[in-house]
Amino acid sequence: MQAPVSGRRKEPGRAGENDRIIRILLAAFALLAVVTTVSLGVDSGRGPIGDTGLVFYPPAAVGHAILAHYYGRPWARPVLVVTESILVPLQFVLSIPSNLPLLGMLLSGMIAVLLKPRFPQLSPRSRKLFLWLHVGLSVSWLGLSMAMLVLSLVGQFTDDRVLGHDAYRIMHLFDLVIVIPMVFLAIVSGLVVSLGTKWGLIRNKWVLTKLILSLAIPSVAGFQHHWISRLTERTADGATTDPGGLAPVLTLCMAGYAVILWTATALSVWKPWGKTRWGRRAIEARRGRPGGAAPSAGDTAALRAVAEGPAV
Repeated sequence: MQAPVSGRRKEPGRAGENDRIIRILLAAFALLAVVTTVSLGVDSGRGPIGDTGLVFYPPAAVGHAILAHYYGRPWARPVLVVTESILVPLQFVLSIPSNLPLLGMLLSGMIAVLLKPRFPQLSPRSRKLFLWLHVGLSVSWLGLSMAMLVLSLVGQFTDDRVLGHDAYRIMHLFDLVIVIPMVFLAIVSGLVVSLGTKWGLIRNKWVLTKLILSLAIPSVAGFQHHWISRLTERTADGATTDPGGLAPVLTLCMAGYAVILWTATALSVWKPWGKTRWGRRAIEARRGRPGGAAPSAGDTAALRAVAEGPAV
């Protein structure tokens, strides 16, 4: 059973500064949504995903402007927690025709972190289910990154015009049909496992590092998608065997993805570096006792279990 956090008090100055930052980020998102709407509106080749963004961003701009004005009201925080949690993965998908949603995804993620939402703990059965999903999806993501690296190398170095074009076509197909859903589901399942257990999202250095590494890939994916499309067009009809200077850039990007995902896998296995300052504060808050009473031996064992987290 989770101990109540009763000994922790908010510092007014810090809370006020946090609220100001959230208001600034909300206003920045509203402005970015307007810019994204204009950018998609003048792009004749935006496609169906771009059309979806063109419908989505105008009300998002108005909604975030309203939330920036009324933030601090009791209803604003829960609305923001739900909204930004949905917008982070949604904007990853919307970034296919334009890179601007990647910046919106970053702003939504920063707002979500500053809100410090609390989520109910998963039951043991649910934790195992989501952990199973997360491990399977993460391993699949790693496998896809290795396959994309091999295809990129083939496209860059082959002398066979048809083979080079087909390699980039397969990469384009993988990117749209398999990779994007896999990345989305792997990140979401990881968030559920982190937020629904004692590990938390920012309490342990290895979890926070893994989150940053995982979000770094979608942050570049919008550019990478356009690179693959250009290389597919450039090598169409066997017009040339030279994909140009963009090919090594794409290969380097795919190699970077593989290194990041192997690093994230190592972090999941070894769990290094201990607690962050937020994790240490949470432990100190749980150790607080009214009247300065010392914790019992049983309480000490329970606190040690909380500090170590559940075995994953």
